[in-house]
Amino acid sequence: MVVLNIGILALVATFQAGALALSRSAATSNGTAVADKVMEVYRSMPNAAIYLKNPASGGSDSGGYPNGIPNSTSIWYSAYQSDTTSYNGGAYFDYAAPTAGPWITTSTTGANFPPIPATNASLVPTSATALAGNAVQGVTGPQGQTYPVLTYITAVTTGSSRYVKQVVVVVRDPRNTTRTLARESSLFDPTAGA
Repeated sequence: MVVLNIGILALVATFQAGALALSRSAATSNGTAVADKVMEVYRSMPNAAIYLKNPASGGSDSGGYPNGIPNSTSIWYSAYQSDTTSYNGGAYFDYAAPTAGPWITTSTTGANFPPIPATNASLVPTSATALAGNAVQGVTGPQGQTYPVLTYITAVTTGSSRYVKQVVVVVRDPRNTTRTLARESSLFDPTAGA
């Protein structure tokens, strides 16, 4: 009986470990699908329509998410600001000087990062307005759960005194928002296809 009990308990532990592994794998898979969904929105847009919203009084939370790039009053500020690799270790966004630093926002002009064009909100397709431009938002995944998504849009140099836009999408676990499920990055060259 003792040997049989040891064997059965070992099998139960194996099944529990397997169930946990399947749960984590499903979460990662769903997080990757959400990252793809958000990135595809940006890939479908003209270069001048790829930017982050930065309203004059922005950065504080409204409805659980910041109304712009998170400022120090937002519950998302620490998570967003501390991910320095997503904005290439540059200076964090400053609402007092929105055109300083590498951030591509509503305030980006054509002279900020040549040849990146000035931001043009009218070019954002109506099908993309729900997802585009939000620094932090909740996006519904394949199984109906809402995933926190952090989006970074910055200018990076190609080494030849010209810039391209870099979009980084980071999907967090809705059950543990400190855990990253997926990270996706793309470069958008304003001269590609021109």
